[in-house]
Amino acid sequence: MVVRVDSEQVSLAALARALSAAALRPELPEALADLAEAARVIAGADVVVVRVPAGDGRLEAIAVAGPPALAAELEGTSLPLEELPRTPLSELADAPAVLRRAAARAGARSALVLPVAIESGSASFELYRAGPPFSSIEQLAAELTAGHLALLLRAFAGREAHSVEPLDRPALELAGEALAAALGETPAAAEVVRVAATVVGAPVGLLWEQVDGGLELAGSHGLDPAVDLAAVRTLAGSALEAADPVTAASVESLPGGCTVSTVLRLGEPAVGLLQLLFVSDSPDPEQLGRLRLFGVRAAHALRANARARSLALELERTRALLAVVGQATAELSLAHTLETAVERVSELLAVECVAVYLRADEDRLVPAATRSLTGPHARVAERMLELSFARRDRALVESSDISSDLRLQDVRDAAREAGIDAALAARLAVRDDVIGLLAVYPERHRHATENEAELLGALAGQLAVAVQNAQLHERTRELSRQREAALASEREAARRLGALYEISRSFAQELSLDKTLDALAQTIVDVLDVDAALIGMPDERRDALVPRALHVNDPALDEAMRVVLWRPEPFGGAAVQGLFRRTTPYRIDWRHALLEPFLAKGWTGAVVPVATPAETIAALTVLSFRPGEPITDATVDAALAIAGQAALAIDNARLYQQQKEFADTMQRSLLPREHPEIEGLEVGEVYESSARVDVGGDIYDFLELDDGRLAVVLGDVTGHGVDATADMAMAKFVFRSLAREHSEPADFLASANDVVVDEIAPGKFITMTYVAIDPVRGEVACASAGHPPPRLVLADGTVSGLDATGIVLGIDSGQEYDEVHAVLPVGASIVLYTDGVIEARRNGELYGAERLDALLAADSALSPAELARAVTEDARAFARGEISDDLAVVVIRRTA
Repeated sequence: MVVRVDSEQVSLAALARALSAAALRPELPEALADLAEAARVIAGADVVVVRVPAGDGRLEAIAVAGPPALAAELEGTSLPLEELPRTPLSELADAPAVLRRAAARAGARSALVLPVAIESGSASFELYRAGPPFSSIEQLAAELTAGHLALLLRAFAGREAHSVEPLDRPALELAGEALAAALGETPAAAEVVRVAATVVGAPVGLLWEQVDGGLELAGSHGLDPAVDLAAVRTLAGSALEAADPVTAASVESLPGGCTVSTVLRLGEPAVGLLQLLFVSDSPDPEQLGRLRLFGVRAAHALRANARARSLALELERTRALLAVVGQATAELSLAHTLETAVERVSELLAVECVAVYLRADEDRLVPAATRSLTGPHARVAERMLELSFARRDRALVESSDISSDLRLQDVRDAAREAGIDAALAARLAVRDDVIGLLAVYPERHRHATENEAELLGALAGQLAVAVQNAQLHERTRELSRQREAALASEREAARRLGALYEISRSFAQELSLDKTLDALAQTIVDVLDVDAALIGMPDERRDALVPRALHVNDPALDEAMRVVLWRPEPFGGAAVQGLFRRTTPYRIDWRHALLEPFLAKGWTGAVVPVATPAETIAALTVLSFRPGEPITDATVDAALAIAGQAALAIDNARLYQQQKEFADTMQRSLLPREHPEIEGLEVGEVYESSARVDVGGDIYDFLELDDGRLAVVLGDVTGHGVDATADMAMAKFVFRSLAREHSEPADFLASANDVVVDEIAPGKFITMTYVAIDPVRGEVACASAGHPPPRLVLADGTVSGLDATGIVLGIDSGQEYDEVHAVLPVGASIVLYTDGVIEARRNGELYGAERLDALLAADSALSPAELARAVTEDARAFARGEISDDLAVVVIRRTA
């Protein structure tokens, strides 16, 4: 027969057993511990804490059911009575800070805090677990158990309810936590001994570490430095293998008049032995239990401190490595690099004798930098290098005692003569090329630690690269010194050739005639070391040679030289005619009336043609104001070469300027020649062409409708050139012919689209915005065909958009367009613009609608013409003057 036992029966059985056990307990903490354990089982909690009044306005935890280490942490913690919740609490976020900390220590995500009313006030019953919140059944079981808490407290009324005797308060555990959290700023061993001895009342405390099979004193408290430690060391050694604390009395005299020794292993594996000496009484079992827990935390603190010291040492050595390499790289001096390395290695490893050797041939090493070494130490280094070759897997070789090392028996005499007892060496190698050896000669029997070996190996690797770089640098510098005199003239020639190349490249990229001429004048002055350069070009009628660019080397003379030189020169002079017809340079002499007084003082000058194979397009004048440094034939030849390089660029820039002027004329011929005169409205508009020669596609126009409204259209035709011009003309015709019959914006764009579809070439289209403004009613109607939305700018600077939508003109017939309406108060403006404004770029970043709105808001008080100009200037300034598309801005303001 199978008997089924449900969870409720198990819970009740657990509670019954706990109450039975509690009834037999002589002390309250033990009875409450039974109750807490029962609650942990029946409510499915990980940790249960019972707090009772401590008599000073707080509740103290005197019973904890849970893992022992965690129970030791939570026992004795207190909660101010005023922070105890008045009703059951299941949300950690609403719990007092003390309870949230308890939950955090328990790793709990769920909690249940039950206040318990008792005769003397209140107690608390706390349940924590890492799992989901407590169910209603579990909460009921917890409340049932909490009810028995009140009965137990009543049964034990009149007895002391504190959880600990003087030593039971977990002072050692708390001290251990403090050590684990705070050690590192003070010596760990001494602090561990001091805390342990002080808390348990031991007059003397010692901490031993195992070193080379023996015990060494690492820290002490209350110990006379002159006392003999033989007896206490023997007692400590007897506990090396003991898992539990070992207490023993000594027949010999112990330090401080003590007679009893207690030794505790710190951690597993042990990091040391804590020895506490007492005068007579040894620790009781309760104290020993506390000491064990303290020992665990003290061991953790010691390990953490050791790791911190190790990391600090490694960090310091890493910094030193970077400092050596960085300094060597910065200096690029071989001697300085090696001296720095030797000094730093000596400091880092606390070794007096250090040397760096460089390889002279296959087997021989030459000392390059040494410290505290004399005698034939290089022979020892050569043998260490040979041993490093024998170990391909590791370039580091160590001998802690050369006198007994069979590998070094053939250099023992040399080592003895040089005063070398031990050696640690790392070869300097760049890839497979071994260039030397870094050697350290410590005291006999000193072994390098792992960190020291790694540091030496890393430093050798970096030092090898630094040495090789320094060697290459010094060789290069020496070769440079040897060739400097022979290459002086060649460098000058190369400089001029390089200048000519840069001139050609820069001229080929420049399309502005004025900038090209200015660049040529400045280049001539800079490259030829002359004092001034003047460029003149014939006027349109070829009556005079007109100055177009002047550069004077001394800025203080610039204004005066412009007064003298910036004057037209008759084109019919023989010298000028010879220059332009036969491309023949000439010297400036006394016949040049303007310069005659200056020539008498030692000035010299020449004029050379700026000519293409087809024609001479300009005259270049070079002047020297220094009597002792005249214009030579070589200077004239160099000026001719540079002018020849610049001639094609100047010709291209001249032709480009002519074409640009023609294109701008064509573009502007399609734009309105005058503003509409409509009472109550003021109009301002600006059009600026891009840097391109081709005609752009921006078009705008105005028309006064029969009902007194002003119709304004602004569009952008795809493409440039003649085709774009034809499409612009078509767009203007469409506006003029359809606006009166289809005056409403949406109707106009629908009709205009049907016309454009038939007239425009496949693949091309027109973006367009149409607005109709009623100056009397202050109403605006707007429709858009894929064009940036107009901006409505109020007098107070408020900016908003007229966001009408619709497909661009010319894609497909039968389109419909949205129409938006807005109120235009007196003083408000409508701003229309092409995408050339918001798509102005600087380093890939667009000017954008946000910058436009910010400018319109800031400058809303400007007149329409000034506001339109401010928009175009701001967009051009944002693009650093280089706009790639045309800009058109139209501003209409209601004035009354």
